[in-house]
Amino acid sequence: MISWPESLIQELASRRAIIFLGAGISAGSTARLNNQCRPPDWNTLLSTAAEKFKKNDSDFIRKLIDSNKLLDAAEVIFHNVPVADKRNFFVAQFATPDFQPAEYHEIIQSINPKIVITTNYDQIYEKQCDALLAGHGYSVRKFHDDDLLDCVRSSDNLIIKAHGCISSVNNIVLNRSDYFSLKKQYAGFYSVLDSLLTVSTVLFLGCSMSDPDIQLVLENTNISAPSSHTHYAVMSKGGHAALNSAMESAYNIKILEYDSADGHAELIESLKDLNISVEALRTLVA
Repeated sequence: MISWPESLIQELASRRAIIFLGAGISAGSTARLNNQCRPPDWNTLLSTAAEKFKKNDSDFIRKLIDSNKLLDAAEVIFHNVPVADKRNFFVAQFATPDFQPAEYHEIIQSINPKIVITTNYDQIYEKQCDALLAGHGYSVRKFHDDDLLDCVRSSDNLIIKAHGCISSVNNIVLNRSDYFSLKKQYAGFYSVLDSLLTVSTVLFLGCSMSDPDIQLVLENTNISAPSSHTHYAVMSKGGHAALNSAMESAYNIKILEYDSADGHAELIESLKDLNISVEALRTLVA
């Protein structure tokens, strides 16, 4: 079981901490009519796209994927793909299956962070929070919205889609060139996002060093600004010690490990314990 730091519990209880959701959290969900269908991880997504759009480059793309050069693979795969075809592909991968919230999402909502940031394209957490309808206490903002700061200051909980959403496929961040182009175009959004990640304690869930989304976020924010208050990343045991050490020193992140041998059941129980601790502290100080 994960031993949650008291400082993290205090930050979550006071709703000052941000929870950052990666692809690993979505992986716990299944399609509404097919419980064998799950949201694709990056390797699966890119392999499927390569088979559809770039069969002639399949060997080269496979080498990139196997070498964990996922951003480069995405550049090659989607280069010159018509916008309509790209849109249909992503809708088929993330929207058509109608993925349902998993226990992860329920627990995270119960923890009730003021701000959740996600690089996931799906709308699974929004479904859990009933945030797709206005007036339910949640605001959802993407990088192309210009009122992020207003939402940060409002009383609503906020879900930030840092790399876009399946609801607007033409505005998703897919590769490195997308990211830098859009960061320049929407500098105000990324300035607020950078500030949030710099001044707030962040708990990363479902993220890894090999996840291209988290690489982009960590490389292009001020999260590594010197501070005695660390951020936290939950990861399964077995990661190379050198990579964990590099992540901790470069980004001021403490790794909290759990045993995934039982199919992530330990992570579920650990998150339940975290929720209980947060709720207990809130009750104590109320």
